[in-house]
Amino acid sequence: MSQHPNLQEIARNRMSPFTKMLGVEFKSIEKGLCTLLLPIREEHFNGTARVHGGVIFSLLDSAMGAAAFSVLEPHESTATVECKINYTRAVIGGELECFGKVVHAGTRTVVVDGEIWQDGALVAKALGTFARI
Repeated sequence: MSQHPNLQEIARNRMSPFTKMLGVEFKSIEKGLCTLLLPIREEHFNGTARVHGGVIFSLLDSAMGAAAFSVLEPHESTATVECKINYTRAVIGGELECFGKVVHAGTRTVVVDGEIWQDGALVAKALGTFARI
C-alpha cells in the first residue's frame, strides 16, 4: 500500500469550512495518527456553560477521519460510517487535545480509536468506522 506522499499537505488541505469555523488546529499527522487541538471559545458552549457535546464529537470525528485518510491510497477518500462515543468529563474552558489512531485498515473500512484529553484528564473516548471510497 502506498500512502499519500505528503501528510503535511493533507493537514493543510483537509480543514473544511466547518472545522475552520470551530477553530480546530492540526498539531501533527503521520501515517495512521493525527493530533488536533481546539482552543475553547464562547461559541462552543451550550446553555449550561459547558462545551456542547456536538463540538466534542466533531473534534473526535475530525481527528479520526484525518487518521483514516492518512492510510488510504492517493485516489481514495473516506467517510464516517459509524462512531460510538463516551463523554467522561465536562469541559468549561481551556484547550482540548484530540488523538485519532488507526487500529485496523481493511480493504473496505478503517477502524479508528479517538480520545480527547485536557490537563491530563480524559474528556471523551470514541471508536469509529470509516469507509474507503
